[in-house]
Amino acid sequence: MTTLTGTFKIAGDVEFFYEESGLSGLDPTNYTTVVFIHGMGFNGAVFRRLFPFGAEHNYRIVSLYRRGYGLSTPWSGKELDLLQSSDKEDHKEYLRLAGVQVVRFLLTFVASQSIPRYAKEQKTGGLILIGWSIGGGYSNAALANLDALATEELRDLGELPAHGRSLADMSLVAMGLQSPRPYQSFLFAPTVEERWEIFKQWISSFFAHPNVYSRDSSDLELVHPRQDKLGSLYGLTDEEVAEITAPQMYATHDAATLVIKPEVFADLARRALFDKQYASRYLPDLKVRFVCGTESSGLFVHVVNEIRRCMDSGPSAVFGERAERARDLDGAYLERGNHFVFLDEPQWALAQFKAVAER
Repeated sequence: MTTLTGTFKIAGDVEFFYEESGLSGLDPTNYTTVVFIHGMGFNGAVFRRLFPFGAEHNYRIVSLYRRGYGLSTPWSGKELDLLQSSDKEDHKEYLRLAGVQVVRFLLTFVASQSIPRYAKEQKTGGLILIGWSIGGGYSNAALANLDALATEELRDLGELPAHGRSLADMSLVAMGLQSPRPYQSFLFAPTVEERWEIFKQWISSFFAHPNVYSRDSSDLELVHPRQDKLGSLYGLTDEEVAEITAPQMYATHDAATLVIKPEVFADLARRALFDKQYASRYLPDLKVRFVCGTESSGLFVHVVNEIRRCMDSGPSAVFGERAERARDLDGAYLERGNHFVFLDEPQWALAQFKAVAER
């Protein structure tokens, strides 16, 4: 099918580029809009294989390119100074900017496209935001900084037909969580080009876990992928890999993001998900769903394990005493699939994402 593209300019002369499946096969008065935010080193084109299956689920699929990717406006030198600073307050300001800009894109898109409002009983219409991998950190930043919007934007926010937010194979780092157990980094290499090749192959590999459901960290394989099953990128041509990747962003901007201190990301997650007073004021009916592939690295599975622990023992068990039950939260495990399940099995993956979103 033909991939549709567009750009929207928001405040600050920032443009966001996006690709989408469009309205083909959909009732223009009754469909759900699903916006994906891509991860580290992989651009929005990574979700294109989902587009042909959107209409099966009454979905209009939109893939947002983060700043610096594709035709989206690069980060300015002043903004990058915040990211590359050693000051936690600068990191918080960078994430505030990033989050507010994502929300402004969504508000602009919704207003210009007149997307259908959410019909709760029919489970159709409205907007679902899916942050994949480190893209989930930008989704958290968006939800945690709604009070930074201008008065007129807050009015528009009240009309935003957002009813769901999912985090697919959410980054451990972007949740501010510690590794379930120590491990030796696999990214040791003399050049950034070599590190990118290692990362690219590792992140797209399959992992075998003794027991993915036990929530025992010793039952998760964190680093060593299966040798008997080829990774998701193996069958792609060099041209196809180049279309969905951005090594320069991996080496520069996204690598700097990983230096943000865990407590900054943890504070962000706490505010977005576990602050009762904040949640009661901003999108109080929002559902938040975490999902992981059971053949992803245990570093991603662990995030869903911790969300399940929040549900069972209370958020304070994971995010400290300031965390409280505040939103409709759930965590789910796909029966199969790795970090790129939507690339390997797009039709099946989209059906699973929909099932999780509707839980």
